Amino acid sequence: MKLWYSNTSPYARKVRAVAAHHGLDAQIEASLISVSSFSDQAEHNRDNPLGKIPVLQISDGTWLYSSNVIAEYLDAQGGSRTLYPQGTQRWAALNLHDLAAGLLDNSIAVIAEKLLRPEAEWWLARHGQIRQRNARTLSVLAEALRPFGTELNIGTLNAVCAIDFLRFRNALTAAESMAGFAGLAAWADEMNARHPCLAATKPFA
Repeated sequence: MKLWYSNTSPYARKVRAVAAHHGLDAQIEASLISVSSFSDQAEHNRDNPLGKIPVLQISDGTWLYSSNVIAEYLDAQGGSRTLYPQGTQRWAALNLHDLAAGLLDNSIAVIAEKLLRPEAEWWLARHGQIRQRNARTLSVLAEALRPFGTELNIGTLNAVCAIDFLRFRNALTAAESMAGFAGLAAWADEMNARHPCLAATKPFA
């Protein structure tokens, strides 16, 4: 298998953490993108027409283009406990996953604009709207996490990815100043300490 990823991408971290949980690291040829995924010159564009990361090539040559599909595929290949609960808990875990994913989607749109466009061209009204939405989402995320404690599943794993990414990019997100974020950060720290697959994939520049 071949994986295109970036060390700073929370979507890539999710699939790398799933792979690490299942001990699949040795089966993956990891190609680290050293340039911005927004660049037309990035090598991964030849493998992914969407120009997004992560993207995984499986053994038959097929490319998987979505972090959601990649994560579930890797989970199905692994021999460790599945990260996708069954029964009624499945829907709570998947809903938590998508809540964290929505928080990331909102935040990355703003981050990309701040990184790539002159400040005079920023859509400030939209930035304010996203900040309000993120602030509201944090309290909902905290409640959604409560039933799981420090259990590792695809929902809690993605929540850690979102929380760690928001504080990694705090200069652009101001997440650490939002009500309730400190508690979420403390929970993420505990998850990173308890689960090696999370500790090994924390974002870095």
